[in-house]
Amino acid sequence: MTSGVQAYIDPILEEIDQTYASEQKRIAEIQTQSILHEGIHNYLKVTCKRDGLWVDTYEPFDWDHRRPDVDIPGFTEGVTLQQVQDEWMPILREKVEALFKSEEFSSMFFCYRLDFHLEVVLENKASHFTFSLLNEDKRLHLLASIEQFVEHKLNPATKAIPKEEDDFFLVRHLLDPHLYPIDAQRVNELLNRMDAKVKVSRKREEAWRHQLSRGLVHWAEDEFLAKYADREKNYGLEYTVKSDILPSDIPAPAMEMFLLTAMRVGSTDADARQNYLEIAAQLGANQAAQWLKNGSGSIPASYTSERITCKANDILQTLEVQIRSEEEESYREALVYLCDILRKGFTREYRMKFKSKVKNYLPVPKLAKSALHRFFANALEYPSLHPLLAEYAENVMEEFKWYNDVEPGEKSVMPGTYVVMGLGLKGTEYFSLVNRYMKLVDSEHQSVQDGYAAVFAEAHGLTPDTIPVWTRILLAGNDSAKPLKSAGIESVEQAKTLVDVLEKLEDYKQEVLVYRIWGGAKKLKNSLKQAVPEVRELLEKFIL
Repeated sequence: MTSGVQAYIDPILEEIDQTYASEQKRIAEIQTQSILHEGIHNYLKVTCKRDGLWVDTYEPFDWDHRRPDVDIPGFTEGVTLQQVQDEWMPILREKVEALFKSEEFSSMFFCYRLDFHLEVVLENKASHFTFSLLNEDKRLHLLASIEQFVEHKLNPATKAIPKEEDDFFLVRHLLDPHLYPIDAQRVNELLNRMDAKVKVSRKREEAWRHQLSRGLVHWAEDEFLAKYADREKNYGLEYTVKSDILPSDIPAPAMEMFLLTAMRVGSTDADARQNYLEIAAQLGANQAAQWLKNGSGSIPASYTSERITCKANDILQTLEVQIRSEEEESYREALVYLCDILRKGFTREYRMKFKSKVKNYLPVPKLAKSALHRFFANALEYPSLHPLLAEYAENVMEEFKWYNDVEPGEKSVMPGTYVVMGLGLKGTEYFSLVNRYMKLVDSEHQSVQDGYAAVFAEAHGLTPDTIPVWTRILLAGNDSAKPLKSAGIESVEQAKTLVDVLEKLEDYKQEVLVYRIWGGAKKLKNSLKQAVPEVRELLEKFIL
């Protein structure tokens, strides 16, 4: 190595050594929780600019434009790309390969593969040089660990449940092209096994779905879209198919995996599913084009009469309804069609496009004024449709499921919400339906029911018939639900009915009701000072 080259290489090597030394101390303290976790680092990047250099052990974001960590004024002056290729890269490869093979690092320090990137900026133009290193023994050991995991943890015949710590690594290993050839059928089979294993709880299922979605999006963006499409922006799903790509350029297994990814990601992100399918269609995938146009073909894709037009796409999870004649029969036809496609497999977590001249909404705070809400509020105006609406609600109510009529968040609601709340305000014959809904609703992740109790009381009053339902609504509130503005319990009859309900509840549920109705035991005590003696005597036992 000439002295001229050494002036550039020495600072780079020194910074790599310092970075790895710092990482070694951190990684030495890590206790792996998954047999699928074979190492930490699989990436190393050195960036050289005129004013210095820096080292990244994780791939930086596109928008990362920080200044060099090591300031060296005029660092790349006089450097040529030929020098970098012929003189820098052999030295850097020898150094990095020695580190990669070194026994000084813990077994967790490196993954089985390490990708090295050198970026040199000359005259404001970045040039990139890369190489990859492979530890074949470690790769084979990882493959054996994965097969052991599949055999023992994903075996449908066993009661074994994979740990949350396994989720991240399992998805990425199954999609790693350096471990396995692309095989959508095999991947889907193993993902289905994992889906079944994690159904032990909502929390466990959510953790798995989160890591699955992240891993699939990572594969779609880095392994598929990076080859066949250009990203228009740094964020979002804006991709444009590369103009020089032909359908014949895309291997069939890669397209099959991309279609599987679209379907899987779509279970939690309907927009991503549609975007991916549109890209696949542009790349010549007839299956994607068919799905976008008509869905899977397993349900009636449309219904048309002189009164309405309905179109459903089970792949995109969308339903379009156009009401041309505002009358009871129009909504009956739409509801019959909706119930029919639900029985044939249409998702409960759909979203709706709705065209109608009428705009009714339920008087419930926080409910999103979505197209789906308006459709059901309109239909609820026809009493003879109430039995059909109740049948619909009974069929779609399911814990931990959500309509896709709004962006995921505080206004997301369980399927059936608009119908149940509407029917609950219309008549006493649907109180049992309201009770079943309130027992099912996921109060940890849904809060729109918090304002329903006050609306329900206003619609029906607080009587021996309504108080049991009213208290069930209150108990289904989110942890952040606030007390009612007015307790409403004033008469002896009301107090007796409420006490009957309270005495059947566990202590913590009694406390919840006292808080939701009065704001807590202290405020109950204050309110009883103004109550008639018999009411005071009935309720004072709950002042604890």
